[in-house]
Amino acid sequence: MNQTIVQFYPDATKSLIALTNALLISAAARTKKPFYLALSGGETARSLFEIWKNQYNDPKRWKNVHFFWVDERCVSSENEESNYHWAEKLFFKPVGINPNHIYRIQGEDIPYREAERYSRLVAEMLPDSNGVPQFDCTLLGIGEDEHIASIFNNDTDLLKSDDLYAVSRHPATGQRRITQTGEVILASREILIALVGERKKELLHRLVARKDQTITPATYILSHTSRATIFTEIELNSKELSFQ
Repeated sequence: MNQTIVQFYPDATKSLIALTNALLISAAARTKKPFYLALSGGETARSLFEIWKNQYNDPKRWKNVHFFWVDERCVSSENEESNYHWAEKLFFKPVGINPNHIYRIQGEDIPYREAERYSRLVAEMLPDSNGVPQFDCTLLGIGEDEHIASIFNNDTDLLKSDDLYAVSRHPATGQRRITQTGEVILASREILIALVGERKKELLHRLVARKDQTITPATYILSHTSRATIFTEIELNSKELSFQ
């Protein structure tokens, strides 16, 4: 049985600061080597980038960090739905992150070709762990429908795919996305998950209270790793989530 550590803080901002401190401690321990970080998108990521811009804006803190993406919507980088767009606007430009350390998914290109290109890039740059490229840290959120990265309940085959990145489709909008697959997520040295805000309260309590064996992308990932930590302001009775 795998257990996921849950760290509680007084509010959402303090939760995201704690996650950032954990990330930077890991990065500082590898100052003589590149630190490969996979970023997620969404509202929580935007809040995180704002904190980085305002409180962690010395570029020296980030000098050995190389930024990749967990997933991306198949839109241009100028589109406000782009995960890269917000990272660039809220963090990379204001802080002065080295452009040579930023590796975006080109969402405007043909999705399947871009998934293949990005897979090759990641495989070439990252160290190998049992045949899978290994990120030093992966930042994740969990959707209210329990999707993780851009792996939805209609795409659960991507949890065990041999591809490194693949094309998924949002079940409600039909929007195509490029996403890490489950094996790449699970290979990461460290997985940091932010679950903050009122809308995530029911989700987190549902994950804790679940008695059935329903497999969703979130429960699959959490049940197959011992490297994940959840940062939240949502009170629970336990500081660990257990998954079989």
